[in-house]
Amino acid sequence: MGLREIHAGGRAGSVRAVAGAGCEGVFVTDSAAAMPIVLFDGRCGFCTWSVHVARKYVRPRAQFLAYQSVDLDQFPVSREECEAAVQFVDGSKVSSGALAVGRILGVGVGMWPQVGRVVSAPAVLPVSERVYRFVARHR
Repeated sequence: MGLREIHAGGRAGSVRAVAGAGCEGVFVTDSAAAMPIVLFDGRCGFCTWSVHVARKYVRPRAQFLAYQSVDLDQFPVSREECEAAVQFVDGSKVSSGALAVGRILGVGVGMWPQVGRVVSAPAVLPVSERVYRFVARHR
């Protein structure tokens, strides 16, 4: 079986999936790298549902990718970090957990950027992180 490419367009670029000949995964092209990437647990039903809700209501300017389907070598994060929490990758800057949620909200539309600033505010972030960890443990 030969290689096949699947292009999924985004506002700022595309993501290329390559499958076949023992090589499967998603590779981010240079044009897609300009848009923040959210790496989430694609095997987690709650995580996948959360991505669906975020896409529908928050409409963030970001690409959501299950970390299991990407070549993590192209990102400044490890598999262990992805297993532990959602990752928001914006170039070389990475945010995890509650801070990643705040960043996702921050690139949304409408009121969501303000909500993201509150979630990420230094005075609120410790509480946001506790809530994130509680939900992560019980997903």
